[in-house]
Amino acid sequence: MEYSVDTLVREARIAIDQNNNSTPLASLGDIDTLTLDEIIRSKVEDAARLVEEGAAHYLLDAGKPFGASVEWESQPGYGAGKVNLPSDFMRLVTFRMSDWYRPVTEAITEEDPTYPMQSSRYAGVRGNPQQPVVAIVHGVTGQVLEFYSCQAGPGVQVSTARYIPVPKIIEGYIDLCPKLVRAVVYRMASMAAAITGASDLAAMLLGTSNEIAGIITG
Repeated sequence: MEYSVDTLVREARIAIDQNNNSTPLASLGDIDTLTLDEIIRSKVEDAARLVEEGAAHYLLDAGKPFGASVEWESQPGYGAGKVNLPSDFMRLVTFRMSDWYRPVTEAITEEDPTYPMQSSRYAGVRGNPQQPVVAIVHGVTGQVLEFYSCQAGPGVQVSTARYIPVPKIIEGYIDLCPKLVRAVVYRMASMAAAITGASDLAAMLLGTSNEIAGIITG
């Protein structure tokens, strides 16, 4: 859903004012209203990305579909394949092949210890239609989604493929997951407070953002 950047900046400013225990803006030094709003505005995209990348999956929206032209592995009977991802891909929402028993919502990476197992010659080790596995890896021209695996029979195809794109401001609006808007506002406020030297206020606002987004920190 699209949200006005002006509205988000105004709400982030309110969050800063409401959570500042001292005289309004005293902990932010001599920064005037206009300059503070400009700082907040400069952090909209960064805050949105940090929140939507780390948020609990159940707080995401349906995302956007991505083209799913499959390139199958050449190994006979393996049933694995890959799909090129959009250039603005940020996070997987869901992916499912037509013969899978369930979709996959959490992808592994090349660094995951289970990733090498997906190339095993033993079918019981790698992903299968009952327990599918999806990996997001780096391809020659960009990110690639690898899936493991299918029966590799006739008619098997992608049935669902959706993702969250990198948040970007377009003509004064930005597309955000509705359940994460408040978390983005507090993250914007936190980043602005940190820049202006109000570290305690920044930490408090960040904690609120993480709590709303279901982000668990160590």
